[in-house]
Amino acid sequence: MRKLTACVLMMTLLLSGCKAGTAAETPEEAALALREEYQALSGWSATVDISVCYSEAVYDFTLDASWQREGETVLTVTAPELLAGITARIAEGETVLEYDGAGLSLGLLDGAGLTPVSAVPALMEQIEKGYMAKCVWAGENGEYLQISFQDPELEANTGTQFLLTFNRASRALLRAEVSVAGETVLTASVSNFTTELKQDDTGDNT
Repeated sequence: MRKLTACVLMMTLLLSGCKAGTAAETPEEAALALREEYQALSGWSATVDISVCYSEAVYDFTLDASWQREGETVLTVTAPELLAGITARIAEGETVLEYDGAGLSLGLLDGAGLTPVSAVPALMEQIEKGYMAKCVWAGENGEYLQISFQDPELEANTGTQFLLTFNRASRALLRAEVSVAGETVLTASVSNFTTELKQDDTGDNT
């Protein structure tokens, strides 16, 4: 009986040791897997609430965003009412803002030509090929994945940096912060995030 009990205890310890020794996914591994998933997308749509800080002034607006890898990316302002209807159509690196046939400038965020509107497709560029400076789990239970993107040739708090937050389970983009020289110039909250795969399948990552 003692031998049987000792055998059971030994098996329990071995099984526990195997479980404890299993390597969990690291934030860096999750970030690389997320990059592969986003590179497989043909498009996505979402509602994006944006807050922009220009010196002492802060502007808030909401976009209906429809990003397409091939074709036209369309960003339409839905709020506030005064700006509702302004539409940005982006294709092949060109940006056109339309409002009753007239153009509109929303100003620059950095010296590289980044604007509050072009910042939305710029997020995809960072996800797909930007330099990942830091990857960490975030939230009380580690339910979020945060990735910091920056120019690898620049020191911290210099140049333009992106901090993106994703749902750890669904990989959906939830939040973005853009900073220039260490100062936050834009924050974006993303909701109703829906993806479209290259194989014409669709996935809802809300």
